[in-house]
Amino acid sequence: MGSSSKPDSSSKNKGGALEERLAKFPNEKLVQEVISVWDEVVRMEQDLVNSRQRARALELELAAVDLEHGDGPTITDLEEQLRVMKMRCGQLEAKLENEKIRRLDGGGDSENRLAELQEENARLLKVEEEQMILILDMESQIDRLLDSIKKM
Repeated sequence: MGSSSKPDSSSKNKGGALEERLAKFPNEKLVQEVISVWDEVVRMEQDLVNSRQRARALELELAAVDLEHGDGPTITDLEEQLRVMKMRCGQLEAKLENEKIRRLDGGGDSENRLAELQEENARLLKVEEEQMILILDMESQIDRLLDSIKKM
């Protein structure tokens, strides 16, 4: 237990010495240094990402070569296929859930809309019937007028 307090006190001393040294630098210089280090970290992270992508591409290429030689699928290939299938499964489950929600939300609306359309259809059929009666009536009146004109 006594040894654990020594590193704490030495790290505090080091921290204090660092604070004193940093306090001597102008703030603008410190900001520039922080930005410089930050840029370097970002560059290194990008390099790491690129390296991982290259490694993954090489793994896939190696797996393709293995398949060409008839060794069958490698563990890496199977893991990749599993990962892709899990992603696809998740996407399909999300689509299914969205469709269920859409149908539940739209289910009442479609029934209401169907009832409205049926009422509108019935109304239009009634209007059509009334207009047909009116047309027939007008045709009969035209026939009477023609007969009366012929008799003159």
